[in-house]
Amino acid sequence: MIHMNYKRKVFTESEINGQDFEDCIFESCKFLKIKFKFANFKNCSFKTCDFSESYFDSVGFSDCDFEGSKLSFIDFGNTSLFNCDFNNAVMENCIFQKLKTGSKNERKVFDVRCNFENVNLTGSVFVMCNLSKVSFAKSNLESAIFERCDLESTDFSESKLDGTGFEDCKIKNTILDMNGFISYGNSNGFILK
Repeated sequence: MIHMNYKRKVFTESEINGQDFEDCIFESCKFLKIKFKFANFKNCSFKTCDFSESYFDSVGFSDCDFEGSKLSFIDFGNTSLFNCDFNNAVMENCIFQKLKTGSKNERKVFDVRCNFENVNLTGSVFVMCNLSKVSFAKSNLESAIFERCDLESTDFSESKLDGTGFEDCKIKNTILDMNGFISYGNSNGFILK
């Protein structure tokens, strides 16, 4: 188990893979083009870190904070996310879906109950995700897709929802402000008269 604080460090795969990190602080660190494999992070803080072009395979994040970090173009399918906070992160064009073991196209439920407040999730895709009671407040979800997701009591207040698709989602007590309601209606063919 590694308990360290890192500042402005550029990491390599050999320093990450197969390791368990707990209570670590990573500040302005770079994880560029790294293939994360068999790594676990518990109660870690990633402040303004850059994960550009990284790949996650059998990686777990539990109670981690990614404030202001760059995580765009990442497929989280082989990742475990538990109670993480992505406040102010940039996560454009990310994929959140889990495939059944041994399958290339059969999906299973992905529990992604984390905080996504004030996050740029433009173009990201959520398929069969449990997002119940998750906050996307003040986030940019333009052109994002939610397919067969549980959005019960999910908060989309003050979010940008232009072009966002909601297909076969469980929507009950889901929170939208007036602009979000109009964007949702427009994305489903409704017009305001």
